[in-house]
Amino acid sequence: MIGLAGKIALWFAFAFALLQSLPPFYGSLRNNIYLRALARPAALGQCACIIIAYLLLTIAFVRNDFSIAYVAANSHPDLPLMYRICAVWGGHEGSILLWILMLNAWTLAFSCLRTSLDKSLTLAIFGLINFCFLCFLIFTSNPFLTASTALTPLDLNPLLQDPGLVIHPPMLYAGYVGFSAAFAISLAALIRGRLDAAWAHITRQFAIAAWCLLTMGITLGSWWAYRVLGWGGFWFWDPVENASLLPWLSGTALIHTLVLAEKRQVAISWAALLAIITFALSLLGTFLVRSGILISAHTFANDPARGVFLLILLAILLLIALSIYLWRLPHATSHKNRAAGMTAFNLLSRETGLLINSGLLFIAMLTVLLGTLYPLIFDALHLGAISVGAPYFNKIMLPLALITLIVMALGPLCRWQQQSAWMLWRQTAGKLLLSLLISSVLIWGVSHHLDPLAILLMTLSCWVILNVTQFLRLQPGMTFAHLGFAVLLIGIVLSSTLNQERDVRIHPGDTVNLGPYEFIFIDTQGVKGANYRGIRAAFDVVKNNHHVTNLYPEKRIYTVRDMVMTKVAIHPGIFRDLYIALGQPLNENDWSVRIYYKPFMRWIWLGGILMMLGGILALIKGENSCRGKKN
Repeated sequence: MIGLAGKIALWFAFAFALLQSLPPFYGSLRNNIYLRALARPAALGQCACIIIAYLLLTIAFVRNDFSIAYVAANSHPDLPLMYRICAVWGGHEGSILLWILMLNAWTLAFSCLRTSLDKSLTLAIFGLINFCFLCFLIFTSNPFLTASTALTPLDLNPLLQDPGLVIHPPMLYAGYVGFSAAFAISLAALIRGRLDAAWAHITRQFAIAAWCLLTMGITLGSWWAYRVLGWGGFWFWDPVENASLLPWLSGTALIHTLVLAEKRQVAISWAALLAIITFALSLLGTFLVRSGILISAHTFANDPARGVFLLILLAILLLIALSIYLWRLPHATSHKNRAAGMTAFNLLSRETGLLINSGLLFIAMLTVLLGTLYPLIFDALHLGAISVGAPYFNKIMLPLALITLIVMALGPLCRWQQQSAWMLWRQTAGKLLLSLLISSVLIWGVSHHLDPLAILLMTLSCWVILNVTQFLRLQPGMTFAHLGFAVLLIGIVLSSTLNQERDVRIHPGDTVNLGPYEFIFIDTQGVKGANYRGIRAAFDVVKNNHHVTNLYPEKRIYTVRDMVMTKVAIHPGIFRDLYIALGQPLNENDWSVRIYYKPFMRWIWLGGILMMLGGILALIKGENSCRGKKN
């Protein structure tokens, strides 16, 4: 019954998507107010149907309705209730339904907005995107298909049985899909020939909102990988991890460029193109994760046919959008607006800083995109199998990060149109020397050696912090966002420089020394959970003969899937993490164990939180980093 009701809800949503897209689009071109008026009620109807479908699928998981094939493939009667609810998006079909739900939420948010923009045309573009993804869902990935025979419940992937599943995928998807708003608004403005300040302002608000959610989603994903995968790292340069980083980099470039488009009426065409590219990268990320062409802990699909559908969808939407861009761009800005933006500005100015920042972020995106897709293209052409890993990305991204930090430190201090180099030097030279001193003392104090590269990165990060804090009252959003990026880099530099780890063979009573800590292996005992059994080890952690904490890493076997999982034990701290991952039993008493001493790890996620907070403050205060008197 639930399956049938869910299918009906999806088909009604499909019909509403057609009504939301085709008649209003034609009505906008023909200026037919009756056809245009269909857009908003159709969007509301579609949103209601998708919500009903999503709730029905959730009820099916809660009630263990294994007559639905998707439920049987991703749940089990022994699965805790929290994970049964989250299992709705734990597999391919449900995650696509979540994608469409998020798209409808952004559509609803725009429909409630009071704006002078052409809402009906924008809603029609939203409807077209919804229609495409509903086609994908209904015809290739329907989560309400009835099992042809009685199926044995397979349980949720043990990698996903973690509290991070509750918030990480919805947050990440909300950010991914949020850039559809910037895309739809920009495409409608291109068609109407109205790439003006009003367009830039609204687009920037939606882009910031999406960027905040994506920032938090990526931060939570990094935290999940650190806690669940057991390898002790926060970013593996996995292709699926990169898929979320691509729209984040492009979206950050978009936000900076929209500042110029709104305030100065320059870089308008670049901003519109970035809006298209950012959403295309969101679709590309969906394709990479859902196509099955990648082998990763993050992927959910293994059906190449569904990947081809997504690839065709991506190609069609991108081709249409770029064609409209090239066709309408010469007419998209008025002569008045172009004239207003023609005032020359010097190399040393805030305009130049914003453009350079945008360009650096775009180059970083292209770098990640090349490293992610090159092995796939190489394999598709039957040229062999190659791997592009962390050494490539770190080597290329390092100089970009250094230049970006310099621009972030100097850009906010520059005036519009022109800036005196001598005045800028007087403002920043002392802070640069102070940053160098702080970095050298800090790194020497905690590691007793001076790493030139670590000092350089730390110095520039501290320089950014000292320079932007003076804008805290006037522009808290920009300040917190830049502070967050600097804090994140400090966390990366210090944790990478000071990290210590040991792989040891250990038996009860043994002690392992790492950093200033002693890890004493006490014993092991059996544990049993709702849907797993395992072994739990007990460690006593001592520092300077004083007890610090007890840690209890586990090795679990999830009985339904017969899958072995490592449950790491972490003692977090502001300045260091203690981390233990239990390996394999070597005999009756001995175990292989990996122990980490990881200084400043929490600063990485603190940086992500600060960046998101900066975006939220910019939205709340309606902040524009260009606001103020022109100098």
